[in-house]
Amino acid sequence: MKSYFFLILFVILFACDKEETIKFAICTDVHQDLIHDATKRLSDFVQSAKEQEAEFIVQLGDFCMPFENNEPFLNVWNSFDGPKYHVLGNHDMDVSPKIVTQDFWGMEKRYYSFDQGNFHFVVLDANFYRDGEKVVSYSNGNYFNHLEGRAYIPKNQLNWLRKDLTETDKQTVVFSHQSLEHWGGVKNREEVREIFAEANKESKKVIACFCGHDHEDRYAKIEGVHYIGLNSTSYAWVGSKMEYSGRFSAEIEKKYSNLKYTLPYQESVFAIVEINSEGKIEIHGTVSDFIQPGPKELGSENESYSAKITSRILEF
Repeated sequence: MKSYFFLILFVILFACDKEETIKFAICTDVHQDLIHDATKRLSDFVQSAKEQEAEFIVQLGDFCMPFENNEPFLNVWNSFDGPKYHVLGNHDMDVSPKIVTQDFWGMEKRYYSFDQGNFHFVVLDANFYRDGEKVVSYSNGNYFNHLEGRAYIPKNQLNWLRKDLTETDKQTVVFSHQSLEHWGGVKNREEVREIFAEANKESKKVIACFCGHDHEDRYAKIEGVHYIGLNSTSYAWVGSKMEYSGRFSAEIEKKYSNLKYTLPYQESVFAIVEINSEGKIEIHGTVSDFIQPGPKELGSENESYSAKITSRILEF
């Protein structure tokens, strides 16, 4: 009888311990429609998520456009058996309105939240631009001519965010495509951070924000909240200033005409993240290298170019 009691106790303690730590795999800016081997890169990500026994996977946008020939790419994503979460990126609406991309991906809502174990997760949609008093949703590439006002979160979504954070008692991680930390990100990011500060008044609720978009390996801490900018899975964008043709076959470069404006990475770049209730976020990044020539070979001294996501241990 005594041994049976201890067995039950062990099972309960083990189950509780399992709930206190969660693990997920995260990637961003795969850009299926721009780089020739995006399906292989996504496959490497999904395979790693399976091997690491991630509880869910999330991609932070600039994933793939809603073309029929992208279905094999999407099938790779859907081969992961656990929950799968999408974040809309700006380029995901280059040829369609949001709802068409959402339907293609199987993404029910543009912004939403979910719970996993002891933690709460929020997905935001900053793919709007402000034109005077109007706030316009990205659709068919309409944002390209609105540089000064784009990447904006509308008031109704901010109200939803405030309400969502009020209603959860769990510590929260926020996912967005554009940054909530620096000048090149969400235009009204300070409003968003004010909502975080309000939620964190009595106790630490919002602990971290993950974003993509910049194709850079970034980190900052603002008012106790960790802001992690994840590098692209595929490449750094350099435009015409370091344009280079010849890394790939003429056939590939003809089909993917924007490749010459990138610094492609040799391997897929992504992260496995573990968060535990004891107050630690462990980011297990990946380190690759550039397919030559890299930035230095092309004469750049810009240190922001890197083919990696830095591994970090963050406390909250």
